[in-house]
Amino acid sequence: MSFNEDTRVKIPAILHLCKLGYTFLPLNKVTFDAKTNIAISIFTESILRINPNLQASDIKKLLDEITLVLDYDDIGKTFFKCLLLHLA
Repeated sequence: MSFNEDTRVKIPAILHLCKLGYTFLPLNKVTFDAKTNIAISIFTESILRINPNLQASDIKKLLDEITLVLDYDDIGKTFFKCLLLHLA
């Protein structure tokens, strides 16, 4: 039997996360924004589920701001601060 990264790490991790309730999304089924590497449809759906009172224009504005932040700063703290400011 041949062991590689897929059999030793990736597949067990995917199975474990699925057991925890996560949904596996194959890369060929999700479209990512080239500038931010964010799956726009999933992002929009998730933001609307948490904040049903937001309009499409609010989400577009949030994505535009995140795009600017990612161009000029690291993705870590600034990204989450941006989300918290708009969703609080």
